[in-house]
Amino acid sequence: MKKINFTIIIFSGLIFYSCNETKNLRYLNGYWKISSVQIEGKEIKNYPFSGTIDYFILDEKNKGFRKKVKPKIDGSFDITMHEIKFKIEMKKNDIYLVYGKGKNFVESLMELDSTKMILKNMDGFVYEYKRFLPNNFLDE
Repeated sequence: MKKINFTIIIFSGLIFYSCNETKNLRYLNGYWKISSVQIEGKEIKNYPFSGTIDYFILDEKNKGFRKKVKPKIDGSFDITMHEIKFKIEMKKNDIYLVYGKGKNFVESLMELDSTKMILKNMDGFVYEYKRFLPNNFLDE
């Protein structure tokens, strides 16, 4: 009986750890390419290629910004001047990106790891992103 209780405790701890790992906020920083948009579980748009990439920066105070960048053939980016500031709000086990002043626009962070991010907006649209790594095609 003690072995079963110990096993259950260890298994529960592993599940808790893996759930927290999927939303480790340090993974948010960097370049993200949108791969699909869904609503109510139905894919409404697939992006095999996108001309713009979302760039996220989050600081240690859980404040940051998001901006659009355009990858160039040499591995660099054309960077827009426009950026939207956000802050992280945590409610119970949920994490939200709150954009602008006040609560102008909110996205729920449904999943986040080193290669994948899923955001859901207030209208129910689910955006799936994949990590984007710049590539210099001129050196090949």
